[in-house]
Amino acid sequence: MFLSYWVYYLLGFIMLPGIILGIYAQTKVYSTFNQFNKSEAKSGRKAKDVARSMLDGAGYNDIIIKPIRGELTDNFDPRNNTVSLSENVYENPSISAIGVACHEIGHVFQHKENYAPIKARNALVPVMNFLGYITWPLIIVGIIMEMFYLGTSADVLLYLGVGTYGLNVIFCLITLPIELNASKRAYKMLLATHEMDEEEAEGVKKVLNAAALTYVAALITSVLSLIRLLLFAFAFRRND
Repeated sequence: MFLSYWVYYLLGFIMLPGIILGIYAQTKVYSTFNQFNKSEAKSGRKAKDVARSMLDGAGYNDIIIKPIRGELTDNFDPRNNTVSLSENVYENPSISAIGVACHEIGHVFQHKENYAPIKARNALVPVMNFLGYITWPLIIVGIIMEMFYLGTSADVLLYLGVGTYGLNVIFCLITLPIELNASKRAYKMLLATHEMDEEEAEGVKKVLNAAALTYVAALITSVLSLIRLLLFAFAFRRND
């Protein structure tokens, strides 16, 4: 029994690739953003104004753009049709800031066009919120029941808990193409509207590619976490 607990902690080495990639991704995001944040776009326009032009040009006048506290906390909330741009993006005329702002506009376009992956992710959000409360309780109760040799019922709870965590992998898997698509839309919009030339747009691409790496890291980490839990559950049963 005690061996099983040690197995869980020993299996922590499985997480190392995800942890290392996550640290690298975060470092890459900030270093790339800061690199192109020093370069002002030739148009001299602020990120909020470029974003507004993109929306108005597509006829999406109902979308609100507002500043939000924090660093790179930019997001689009379809519930209130609001694009929130972080303090280091909103009033900023840099290549980085405009790229980040247009990425969020890409999300607006996805929602307006009923982009299938984003509809799937939206449907999963309330499910994921609920599962976040019950996944570990199911696993812990299952372990306690295993300790008292309660057989099949304990097995069901233990593996049900692991299975619900598996949905997190699916959520991350759906999220990745959504983010990549929003970045692709941003790049194309900037060129199509002549807001940037190809050289500037390449800078935007580098910033957004660095940001996308964080979602790759999240996906890999979730997969490794699931493998770790599965191996732990298997070891627990073998040492029961």
